Amino acid sequence: MNGDESPEQPQETGTDARIPTHIMGLDSILEGGVPKDYIVLICGHAGTMKSTVGYSIIYNGCKKDGLRSIYLTLEQSKQSILDHVEKLGMPSQGLDDLVVVDLARVRKDITVDKTKPQNVDWLKSIVGVLKNYKEKFGCECLVMDSLAALYALTTFKNPRGELFHFFEQIRDLGVTTFLISEMPTDREVYGLYGIEDFLSDGIIHLKVEQTSGGANLYLGVVKMRKTHHTREFMPLIYENGRFEVVRQ
Repeated sequence: MNGDESPEQPQETGTDARIPTHIMGLDSILEGGVPKDYIVLICGHAGTMKSTVGYSIIYNGCKKDGLRSIYLTLEQSKQSILDHVEKLGMPSQGLDDLVVVDLARVRKDITVDKTKPQNVDWLKSIVGVLKNYKEKFGCECLVMDSLAALYALTTFKNPRGELFHFFEQIRDLGVTTFLISEMPTDREVYGLYGIEDFLSDGIIHLKVEQTSGGANLYLGVVKMRKTHHTREFMPLIYENGRFEVVRQ
């Protein structure tokens, strides 16, 4: 889980290249950011700002580092996402290197037998759509929101084998990928099938703790390969259009 390589700042080339999260205080913990081309789960229960954190990472990566990125939403519409993040201080105007793609757009981009829509292989088809976007648009970072929505479209015969193959296809795209994962309420696992944490290279866990004064949001890095990092949960604050973790 941890390695011996520990670059202090993001690298531009080589196997130690990092993608900054631009969450204030987090990149120093991650030795500069998330290693390039990793698959990282952003997980938590409902209401933990998973989608907003994912969007914020690629929004700031695009705005500050010029990283071409795709936000694939399989739950909300494109306009709903853009309206939400704009209210949080992340306007999309002038941000040509960030493309938001929703399920309606994906359906149009998939070539299938219209008389047999039940035969759509959603795992394979979504990888194909993402591959086409990368070839035409270019893509260095991807957020998929969410795994739960993808699973709702899919009937698994062999979840372990099919998800392994899906993760490998995503990895073959050669982009740094953040998968939004809704944690089950009845089990302490980071994805619905309990194997997503083994298949991913990193896990960022968001959780809410209730107090007498309300609810506080916390972030913990459960796993990040090739990175020495703390596993403590830190308060996560969002204000003035930016996230910040506070070490206690």
